[in-house]
Amino acid sequence: MRQVTAVRMLTAVNSGFPSDIHGLVTAQMKQDARQFTIVHLGTIHGLAQVISEGEQRWLVNSPIDLRTFNEGY
Repeated sequence: MRQVTAVRMLTAVNSGFPSDIHGLVTAQMKQDARQFTIVHLGTIHGLAQVISEGEQRWLVNSPIDLRTFNEGY
């Protein structure tokens, strides 16, 4: 049995450098990406929290840090 999942592919904004304001990386939808891509679970390295920053843009909190999560909400 193969374990797979559907993911949305994002691309880092600002070459993946964290923001000076909040210290998180901003990501946006890849221009050429499908709505969802199927990947094997073994290729996922860890969890990340994504916080909506507007239309098709997110802040990425990786690894998940509860202090930052609580400040975001």
